[in-house]
Amino acid sequence: MQDALSPWPNVAAARSFLRFLVGLEEAAVWPVSTQQLANWLILHGLGPFAYRQCQQGHPQLAQLLQDDLFSAAAENSLHFTNLAAVIEQFRGKIPVVLLKGVALAEQAYGGQMYRTMSDVDIWVPPVYISEAVTLMQAAGFCIDTKTERPQELQTLAHGELRFYRPEWSHNLVELHLSPFAGWWLMRTAAIDNNALWAHIEPIDETAPVYQMQAEDAVIHIAVHTAVNHQFGLAGIRSLVDLALTAQHRRIDWQLVVTRAKAWRVGTAVWLVLLKLEQLIGLPGVPDAIDKLQPPQLRRRQLDKWISPESILAGNDLRTGWLRYLFLLGLIDRKRDMVKLIWRTLWPESTWLAARYGRPVNQFYHLAHVLRHKKV
Repeated sequence: MQDALSPWPNVAAARSFLRFLVGLEEAAVWPVSTQQLANWLILHGLGPFAYRQCQQGHPQLAQLLQDDLFSAAAENSLHFTNLAAVIEQFRGKIPVVLLKGVALAEQAYGGQMYRTMSDVDIWVPPVYISEAVTLMQAAGFCIDTKTERPQELQTLAHGELRFYRPEWSHNLVELHLSPFAGWWLMRTAAIDNNALWAHIEPIDETAPVYQMQAEDAVIHIAVHTAVNHQFGLAGIRSLVDLALTAQHRRIDWQLVVTRAKAWRVGTAVWLVLLKLEQLIGLPGVPDAIDKLQPPQLRRRQLDKWISPESILAGNDLRTGWLRYLFLLGLIDRKRDMVKLIWRTLWPESTWLAARYGRPVNQFYHLAHVLRHKKV
């Protein structure tokens, strides 16, 4: 299976290394050159964490990852400085609920510098968002209007508002109206945001900072990996996120199954857990896979599109029409597949006005889709 993007001769060798990386196996000798392995880790956003894990058993590999660690440390220092400013500004007014990398760095990865991230993600439900915008601007942040997706459309889909400090570069802070955003979820799933909010847990008793409940975090990482990124953005790192979350927080896998089914994201969660089992392996995951698995034909097709080899190589489904077939395959209920296709081609008037910035009809939208070959 070895190619230009994956140095691994087989899945078993990669699995052994990944299990070592997350602390499930002892250090070993892997059939990959040290330089190739370092390049692969950096490509998949795991260089800093691998540096931490390899200092004792594989110092030569750690040395090759040192520059990547320093780069992540500098960038994350900026992100956590922004986070500290937001926490102070929101104190006593809005709970700060951390998502994604900024929620994982300290607990799961063992330090701010070890989890690569491109921004700071915070969950701010719609009831708080107006006040949050005012507080962010008072703290010196500006709203980022340079986005390919109109803000009105983002808001309808429970998306995010992006902020930045004008005097710094690469310092986005994203306020998410929901951890589960996007039109795939709006059309096909039944996420209970009120329950999610009721489940949040404090990270630090000394500061008003929270995180999602462990089971909700597992579902969030899985859905974000499969649906939002189709495994195309740091898929390996997402599996490491899950493995470390499971090791540092007690996971009730039956509760993950129950909520994933109730929220109609069972197939997406199943696929990610299947890849987690194939490439790392955790206690309790095989039973969850069995309980979430879709019909056999769909299992075969999804496993073919997203194989362990494709993840190791960093293959990207996000370009081309295959991504639409893949996203259809992730939908739990057949009638929601029909709904997604119908509303993709024939959206509601509110969607059209938000998307195009003016009142247009469905025929205009359909012509736009056919002309540009994208929605």
